[in-house]
Amino acid sequence: MFSGGSDSHESEAIGSGSAVRAESTERLHFLRSHDLSTELSPALTELIDLEAEQRRIDHRRAELLLEVTETGVCDTLHGHTASAWLADRTQLSPKACGARIMVTRRMTARHRLIIDALEDGRVGWQHVKVLDQVSNKRIWSGLNDLLPEIIDLAQVAGFERWARELRGIGHQMDQDGGYDPANDSANNELRLVATADGFTYVSGKLVGELALTIRKLIEAETDRVLTRYRSDAEASDDETPVPRRAQAAAEALAELLERGSGVPDGEGRLPEPELVVILNEETGKLTDDEGNHLSLEVLRFVLAAGLIRPLDVSNSGDPLRMGRAMRYANRHMRRALLTRDGGCIFPGCDRPASWCDAHHVDEWEHGGPTDVENLALICRHHHRVTHRPSWVMTRDPDQTSYVGFRWRTPSGHFIYSQRHQQRNPTGRCASP
Repeated sequence: MFSGGSDSHESEAIGSGSAVRAESTERLHFLRSHDLSTELSPALTELIDLEAEQRRIDHRRAELLLEVTETGVCDTLHGHTASAWLADRTQLSPKACGARIMVTRRMTARHRLIIDALEDGRVGWQHVKVLDQVSNKRIWSGLNDLLPEIIDLAQVAGFERWARELRGIGHQMDQDGGYDPANDSANNELRLVATADGFTYVSGKLVGELALTIRKLIEAETDRVLTRYRSDAEASDDETPVPRRAQAAAEALAELLERGSGVPDGEGRLPEPELVVILNEETGKLTDDEGNHLSLEVLRFVLAAGLIRPLDVSNSGDPLRMGRAMRYANRHMRRALLTRDGGCIFPGCDRPASWCDAHHVDEWEHGGPTDVENLALICRHHHRVTHRPSWVMTRDPDQTSYVGFRWRTPSGHFIYSQRHQQRNPTGRCASP
């Protein structure tokens, strides 16, 4: 099943400068001993040294991530999960931090040998990630039996070839066990990612009858959209352009969803999406509830598609009071909180408003009103953190121009709230 080869592996430069640990230059480490051609060029030699150092750093990072995850120190001291704390302190992507921690935990539990090989420089982090993608609960034990040979293969085969061999091994093991990924509904996934430039990226994977049904529906609707465009082009002597099929497919998906939203569910209810448009009267700019810019053209479509609900805000962006005669925040109050907070206000948290509770800062049981100024959006995790013994959340007494909050931790440390995933206007995030 394994095949050897003499493919040379040119390591990618992961840094610059000469700040490399002394031990990597005092001895021939694994990478240099297997790439003697670098002896003719100091620059090439340094690149190999840097890659060897990076692999040791990746190994040490894995050990530390495992330690802080198992001990829960981030949660105890800062009220964060390990991934959220790491993303907040390093300004890295929360998803990337979370993914790295999950890979580290799975590989340490299933394939400790490859983590050790990372420290020795025999594999890089990209090898670890591919093994994690291939390994699963059905075949990980069998892969573990082959792991010494899999690591040895990485020394004689280029990375892409090695990855193909490993994926082939995993696929064969799954088939031998009677598993067919095309029939596993757990493999269905869909992701929508909105970006600050106004784009929404759609990605995913569909299998089985769901894949067949959706593909055929979109293809058929795409043909209908293109037929309509071609008819318009013919009627206008080609003054109406016919779009690319990819554009027609996007419009077809939108039309299918719009028609589907007009069909009541089993209880007779229709989907009721809510669009929030925020107008800055000083600048005239239009944004959605996540701060993304909206053009006038987009607004015209929004106006045509649904209802506009006005929302008054103060000069600092705080929604005005909307009532205090009820225990729980109603949808109008939640809309106001969404406009003000944008999501969880705990600093460094990226949970959207739809994942958050409307928390009474002054508790309802102790006379606290259900008023926008006394409410804050907090995700379920940080809501539980807020109610821990010796954690105290209050309005920030130093802020008079806007509604801000702070937490006092058991150690007396202060943590200050954020808005729309940005630090408060004073720039404070914590204080002793």
